[in-house]
Formats: sequence, C-alpha cells, structure tokens
Amino acid sequence: MGLFTKKDVCPVCGKKIKGDVLVKIRDNVALCQSCSAMINMDTVLIPNQTVEDIKEHLNYREKNMDKFIRFEPTQEVKAGATVLYVDEPAKLWYCTRNKKEKNPPIFAYGELSGMQYLEDGQPVENEEKTGLLGSLFGDKSEAKTIRSMKIRIDLDNPYTKTVDIEMIAPNSELKTGSITYKSNRRTLEKVKEILSGILANQQDAGLYGEVAAASDTQAENIEAPDAAAEKNAGSAMTEE
Repeated sequence: MGLFTKKDVCPVCGKKIKGDVLVKIRDNVALCQSCSAMINMDTVLIPNQTVEDIKEHLNYREKNMDKFIRFEPTQEVKAGATVLYVDEPAKLWYCTRNKKEKNPPIFAYGELSGMQYLEDGQPVENEEKTGLLGSLFGDKSEAKTIRSMKIRIDLDNPYTKTVDIEMIAPNSELKTGSITYKSNRRTLEKVKEILSGILANQQDAGLYGEVAAASDTQAENIEAPDAAAEKNAGSAMTEE
C-alpha cells in the first residue's frame, strides 16, 4: 500500500526521503536530499544540529540569497582557484571557487575577525616583521619545497568559522624563492590589503550589516527642518 514510517519522512520539509541519505544531524536524524543540498555550513557543525537548528539555517540561507542577488562587486581579486569579491557600499564580501555558484555565503565586514598567512600549515615567521612583499626580497633562507601557501580567514559567523584562500593546487608543490612563488605572494598581498581594508572599516558596519540598514530607516524617519517647522506652525494655528 506504499506506507512508510516517520523515519522515512524528512523532519524539515515533511517530504518522503528517497535515495541515499546525504546528511544526518543530531540523534542520527536523516534529511532528504533536497534539504541536505541547501545546507552550507562547516561539516563539523552538522552532526550537532537539531531539526529546529536546520530550519533556522535554511531561513538564514534564504536571506543570504537576497544579499547575493543585490550584491554589486566593487573590488575583486583572483587568488589560485578562489575569487574574493567585495561590495564596498553594502559592506559585504564573499569568496568562491565557482563563479557560477548560485548562493555563496555572504559575509558582513563585521564578521571578519582576523587572517594569517600560512605555508604548509605554519605561520611564516618573518611575516610580522617584513610583511608579505618585504619577505619576497629580504628572506635569504634556503629554498624549500612546499605543498600549501594560503591566507586563512577567521570569521565570527555561526556557520562558517574559517575560509582558506589556497594558491597551490592539490597534489602539487612549489619551491620557495621561485618566480611562481613570488607571484603567488604578491597575489596574497593584494588579498591581505583588501581584507585589511575591511577590518579598518568595521566600525561602520554591524556584525551582519544591520547598522547600515538601521541608519537608512532612521534617516527616513527624520523630517526636514522646514517640513517640521511648517508642521509645528500648523498645529499652533489649530490650537488658537
């Protein structure tokens, strides 16, 4: 008769679960493929999510789509397979490895908490003293082979804690001091400059871009001086 148990129904959307289960959340609860595909958070966070958490997350993702539709990049830089986009007037930014991505996570300026340059997972020791560009020509240490060089971006976001901008392709390696290495460092310096600009402008943006929106609302509610004076004069005549 085609009956199915409660376990066969997605607890988020109520539809029957078909095919392979892609995601399981707290208490080993399975989600349907459609709901699973809409989730965009750090993988380690998923097993601890409740059904209500997932519903809240999917609502967050709908709002993220609205931000993405309105997003107008004023800055962009390609670093390795990643592109960093910034919308300066809206004080929003995002990174993507796929330009055709339909709903990439959009971050407010206030969600950027820090960044660090890493080679093979380790901070570059002379980075603090000389900066990325300075170390291009000032580091006389012996060349070595590395398999990773990236900027790790730390975030104050409920679903994404870090974003890596990696310059070396998987299963590839690079010698420090080579022309490609220096070119990569210059690219990462550009990324660092843009991110530093975001950090410097955080005081004008709320954690999720709410301050700017609130300011617009307040501006709409402020009457022009002439209009306010005219309104007060009219009230006085009425009382007489």
